Amino acid sequence: MKFIVIALVILIIASLASALYYLIKDRGGSTRTVRALTWRVALSITLFLLLMLGFHFGIINSRL
Repeated sequence: MKFIVIALVILIIASLASALYYLIKDRGGSTRTVRALTWRVALSITLFLLLMLGFHFGIINSRL
């Protein structure tokens, strides 16, 4: 589970970095920035849902 979470966080950061690169390179002339940010949002929602399901099914334990 830790590997999946870390991999998703790395993918989210990479998508954010690529969006910044396309924003600077294309200067708003293409939709690549929007596509990269859409991927980031989708990955973030996936990570959130995965964490919620992990807590619900007991895969991830809370340390309270």
